[in-house]
Amino acid sequence: MRHTEIEFDAFNGSSANGYNGKFNLQLPAGITYKEVTIHGDNLNNNQLRRVTLSLNGDSLIDVFGTVLRMIQKFKGESIRDGKWIIPFADFSMTTQEGQNLTSLVTLPGENVVLEVETGEPTQAQLDNNRVASIRAEGILGISQTQRLTVPRIYRDVMNGGVAGENRFKNFVNQNRTTSPVRIRRSHLLDDSIVNLELKRNGITLFDKSLEDQNYSLERFGKVPQTGIYHFDAVKTEFGVADPLRTQGSTFNAR
Repeated sequence: MRHTEIEFDAFNGSSANGYNGKFNLQLPAGITYKEVTIHGDNLNNNQLRRVTLSLNGDSLIDVFGTVLRMIQKFKGESIRDGKWIIPFADFSMTTQEGQNLTSLVTLPGENVVLEVETGEPTQAQLDNNRVASIRAEGILGISQTQRLTVPRIYRDVMNGGVAGENRFKNFVNQNRTTSPVRIRRSHLLDDSIVNLELKRNGITLFDKSLEDQNYSLERFGKVPQTGIYHFDAVKTEFGVADPLRTQGSTFNAR
């Protein structure tokens, strides 16, 4: 077997009934993380308020639970209540090299921390004295001696205050890394976007209307969602060759 699948230790944290709480888990270092699944008992799909995962204090994952679920739906994966996936390795990639490149390699002695915030209980949960709890399991790979890439999933804000074309020269938050990054997918959460154009060094790499892009994504088995412009550089499932290299790139949204 290429992968090991195990349940992690219990989360630390305190909350009277598991709601409105913040919980953390020290994850083992020196292994390769392919995927982490968070299981929530007595938590509905909107009650995983925030999920963060940090490596040596650097936040690699920082999203709402609803964003993790949106990514699952976009990929056409099975979705169940109370289960959220943190996808490091992209198992849809055509080659093992593509899957390995997107995995999170951790080295011995590093600090890997998973934090989860839960939301407020519903009235029905209070009336029935429900107690929420979370646990996590992982799909892991073998130890590696060096880290070639650092996978990230995070939120960023692009200021687009005018109608018509809005240009973004720093689409990726460069405060998170000093090196140009490679974008596999970007989900633009704005229902007013009708077209996206990407240029690098003056050369147009991508220019598609929302309607044409959604049709293209559906052809490759993806599930576009209302109110989101999904940019998927790796929809053809070649994870090494196809990601967008951002150095010298500009992004124009209309």
